[in-house]
Amino acid sequence: MSRLLLFGLVVAVFIWLVRTFFPSSNRKEGADATKEMVKDPNCETYVPQSEAISKTVRGTNYFFCSEKCAEEYSQKNV
Repeated sequence: MSRLLLFGLVVAVFIWLVRTFFPSSNRKEGADATKEMVKDPNCETYVPQSEAISKTVRGTNYFFCSEKCAEEYSQKNV
């Protein structure tokens, strides 16, 4: 009986160590895990909204991955 309890304790400590040193990538931690992704209408890539370049074209606000994409899109939609 004591061997079984000792084995259970060892397994619990092992699981705790693994979770401590190798955290799950899908676990939400802080604001970084909740970044909203926006789609660039020019090249159709997704970028975090906090890192995207915002530009208003014809009265509508769009988000772009780079200044180059923002300029290309605004030139196409003049």
